[in-house]
Amino acid sequence: MPILQRILKLLRLHRYLRLRLIRVFGLALVLNLVFGILFYWTEHLAQPALTVGDGIWWAMVTMTTVGYGDLSPQTTAGRFLVGYPCMLFGIAIIGYFLGLAAESVFDRISKKKRGLVQIKFSDHVIICNFTGVDKLLRITGELKLHPVYKDSRFVVVCDAIDELPGELSSHEFRFVRGNPTSEEVLERANLKAAAGVFILAGNPADSDADAVTFAIASVIDNLRQQRGYRFKMVAELIKKENLGLLRKARPDGIVAPEGLTDCLLAQEFLYPGIHEIITQIVSNEIGSQFYIFDTKLAGYRVADVQVGVLKHPANLQVIGIIKQGRTILNPDKKVIIEKGDQLIMLAECRRDFSAIEQEILDQEPTA
Repeated sequence: MPILQRILKLLRLHRYLRLRLIRVFGLALVLNLVFGILFYWTEHLAQPALTVGDGIWWAMVTMTTVGYGDLSPQTTAGRFLVGYPCMLFGIAIIGYFLGLAAESVFDRISKKKRGLVQIKFSDHVIICNFTGVDKLLRITGELKLHPVYKDSRFVVVCDAIDELPGELSSHEFRFVRGNPTSEEVLERANLKAAAGVFILAGNPADSDADAVTFAIASVIDNLRQQRGYRFKMVAELIKKENLGLLRKARPDGIVAPEGLTDCLLAQEFLYPGIHEIITQIVSNEIGSQFYIFDTKLAGYRVADVQVGVLKHPANLQVIGIIKQGRTILNPDKKVIIEKGDQLIMLAECRRDFSAIEQEILDQEPTA
């Protein structure tokens, strides 16, 4: 029975269904033993070579309707008092067991589709709010182009839909139904084992959409701080005027697309081709990308890094520096890198910077 319990636990069936299956399985085993012993008792005189084990084997073959024919009752008592009831009870029990098993599997599938199942796997990416199939596929498709996330699974947490659209079910998506501001719902999405969280903005026409994003981010940040969870959190903002509010929830990144399309249209008008350049830079699909690096080069000048880059065969450019949370693009060459600063690079490969950094560290700072 412990083996059956382990199998049923692996199938993650509801406790009530597990108990019903265990009871039916136990009853089938008991009947198998009873009919096996009765078969031996009624037939061993007519079939002297018969053993109790043969009787139990016959009962199992008969109850499952396999009917090998290697053993069969020869006496009237064996046929009508043992064989006949064995067939009737066997068909009933096995049929009921299979029906119950099928019901359990369908119940599991139904709960999975309706987002009522606990997420057990780890290193997944949680997406709070559902804003359309196309958007989710674009975000996750871009993420999968990165080597770290190429095999990632995604969990959508939302209370606005009843079940996950079929297009997403076939793309490594799972669904947890509920309000993302609920700790219980987030725990059901296995937040503690997640690799990261996206908080997507709701309907732009909803004046409270950014407030909802702030509420979700605050709950997630509190859990992250209190319980020591380690994952990235990026939030989408509808109105730039709410940037200060959302920053209080301490997401690792905030994306506010408001006005960005307008600026890009104007730049494309002034310098046709800008859109193609921006698209390539922000995508992992082709060409170089922006990278933000923590660095050990405290005490060195930006110029020292630029010289090191020029001497190295890798295709990499220094674009800017982040000092005390402030982003400075195209910084003055005399700017000194301090502890905690980050360098913004345009590169083909993330690991190229490590080799350049080590070469610079082997030299003395010029400042």
